[in-house]
Amino acid sequence: MRTAPNFLLPVFAIAAAFFELSPRAHALDFDKDIEPILRKKCFKCHSGPRAKAGLRMDNLLYLAKKIGTEEDMPIHPGHPEKSLLVKKASLPRTDTDAMPPPRRGEGLSAIELGAIKTWITEGASLESKAAEPGDKPTTEKPAADMNKVYAWSNTDGKKLQAGFVRLEGTNVVLKKEDGTEFSYPMSSLSADSRKQAKDLSIAQ
Repeated sequence: MRTAPNFLLPVFAIAAAFFELSPRAHALDFDKDIEPILRKKCFKCHSGPRAKAGLRMDNLLYLAKKIGTEEDMPIHPGHPEKSLLVKKASLPRTDTDAMPPPRRGEGLSAIELGAIKTWITEGASLESKAAEPGDKPTTEKPAADMNKVYAWSNTDGKKLQAGFVRLEGTNVVLKKEDGTEFSYPMSSLSADSRKQAKDLSIAQ
């Protein structure tokens, strides 16, 4: 195979450096570049109301929220190294915590993982770049029913009827029939009530 003349090698080196360091022409588009990856590699376990560990990759409202502690956040805009999605997908396939689990399918390719890291670094926008002017953002929240009363129970088996207001850190804010709001530790709720609080927060 013929090699390039020595005097051309510096030119090739400069060109390679230019293309490597050149900024992206445009930010990654969630609908076009990211959602297909999540659908292919994550939706099998992490979609719908019965999603594993409560992590829903198919719900934009969930992805846009900061749920739980910082370490539990699936997406940490601007910080792929802090994002649970990247941490789990970056683990060796032999690791029992690797996502998706080996028995559930193949892991993310280097290109797929790189795209997700870049998207998160760019701010993890959930809006489609192809949206027409005037279109509603895909993360717009529907109106919440603040007047509905739900049944709650704690780890001691005690029950209470109250409305859901919001999640606030590690607590859930509930509303009594008289309109009084109070904060209650999520850790003191039964498993069903904790799930109800998370589901209501996502649908809020």
